[in-house]
Amino acid sequence: MTPTAYVDESEPGDRRDPGAYILAAAIPAVDAHELVRDELRALKPRSARKLHWTESDAAYRQRIAAALAGLPLTFVAAVAILPPTSRSERRRRVALERLLYELVAVGIDSVVLESRGPADRHDRAHVDALRARRMIGSVRVDHVAGTADPLLWAADAACGLISQDRREESARRSLFDDRMVVHEVRR
Repeated sequence: MTPTAYVDESEPGDRRDPGAYILAAAIPAVDAHELVRDELRALKPRSARKLHWTESDAAYRQRIAAALAGLPLTFVAAVAILPPTSRSERRRRVALERLLYELVAVGIDSVVLESRGPADRHDRAHVDALRARRMIGSVRVDHVAGTADPLLWAADAACGLISQDRREESARRSLFDDRMVVHEVRR
């Protein structure tokens, strides 16, 4: 199987972390995609369409974090910190550029971003521009609905963990030791 990263976003947008835009990639071990998907499906509440960090209470978030810590996953994230007055799409482009650069550097050949519907066209245009500037090579970038692949749920949880860690609300991120690398970009 091709080394693949599954990416989701978070834009905390509150006074405790102004101007932050988080993109996190969950990277399952090459032979563990189905194992991780099965574990995440089992963790999803029956009434939910997907496992979602912000819709979970503190106890369930702890359960999600503990489950992810026990799975063969690594995480790479980019946090763009721009003035709070900058447009959300601008913050996303800065985070996406850094994340793609870091993913290519660790040998990822394929990236799956959670779809934002019509806004996916902005990502595709930015990826094309990065390729034209020879910044990311030939990495494949696709968009998939968040309900379609449970591996995107792991990326969603990583965003939540990083956001809480940045606001010093939780020490759960420490469960991942060196399996979660966060790159911060300030502009």
